[in-house]
Order: sequence, then structure tokens, then C-alpha cells
Amino acid sequence: MRWAGAQGRAAVLAALVPGLVCVAAVAGCTSGGAEAVAPTGGFSPGPAPTPAVSLTPVDPGPPPVVKVPGPVAGEVARVVVSKEGAGKAFRNVPGVPVAQGRTYVVEVACAASRPSDGTSYAIYDAAPGTWGHGEPLYSRPFACDGSVQRTANLGLPAGRVQIDVRGLPADAVTAYALIRPE
Repeated sequence: MRWAGAQGRAAVLAALVPGLVCVAAVAGCTSGGAEAVAPTGGFSPGPAPTPAVSLTPVDPGPPPVVKVPGPVAGEVARVVVSKEGAGKAFRNVPGVPVAQGRTYVVEVACAASRPSDGTSYAIYDAAPGTWGHGEPLYSRPFACDGSVQRTANLGLPAGRVQIDVRGLPADAVTAYALIRPE
């Protein structure tokens, strides 16, 4: 292919790049070959829509107060999380083993300066040598907004289990999860 000056380069570029009619840097470019094309495909010219805005306060105020309930007879397990310095302290309290054929209630709550939906609890087998290994027996998300949430009629395998909370927001001050008989 021979390059025959600016007009030749413009012709080659127009052939290689469909829709290219004029290149401003090329001498001899004119707008004589351009034609107006109507928009297609439902395009509606005009100003772009204004995006939705969510205003989050800079100072969210004090977190809600979450009161950790006392233990009850037959409680299977609990974890209590509290703010400690820049981090969090987790206190696991084992209970009695899960009874065959009995149903349980999981109760959870979490308080943070800003509500969050990224928190969950998980129930694990706590037989000797299993803690921290394997997949949870049961897991469910809950809101960290100060409210107490319950999962009822939960059947669990007989034996020892442990409960844990995951995904606590950085500004969480209190959280708990416990398993009690119904």
C-alpha cells in the first residue's frame, strides 16, 4: 500500500476505521462528505438524569443500646462481642449439648453507630477437634441496627455446637448471638 500524501492517509484511515470521515490533523480534510444521521434505538437526547443521592450524616450520633440477656436453663451456646480499644473482644460461652429432636431459637442483636446489613451469624459443630474447621451447620444474615432478631424452630444435630458472629461493622460497640431451647 502506497501512502500518497495527506489525502491518501485520510482515505486509508477512513477505510480501516468505519465511520471515520475526517481526521482533524490531516491536511485537506473537509466536511463535504458528512451527512446527518437520526438517533436510533430509543436514544433520547437531552440532559442526563440526576443520580439518586443518599445523605449519610457525618456524625451519626450514639449507637443504639443493646442489652445482652442473661443465660437461661438449657442454653446451648452464646457469643458476646464488645468494643475493646480500637478492636473487639469476643467471649464464647459454651452451654449444654443440643438435645436430639428438640428445636431451638437463635437470638441475635448488634449495635453500631451506623446501621449495617453485612453482619451474619453462623452455627458450627463444637465437638472436640472441630472448632474453627469446616462449613457452618447454619448461617443467616442479620441487620446491625440495634434490633433483636430471632430465628425460631431451628433443628440442630445432637451434640455440642458453637455460635459466632461475622462481618461486624468497624464501629460496632455490642453484639451477641445465643441459642436457646424453644
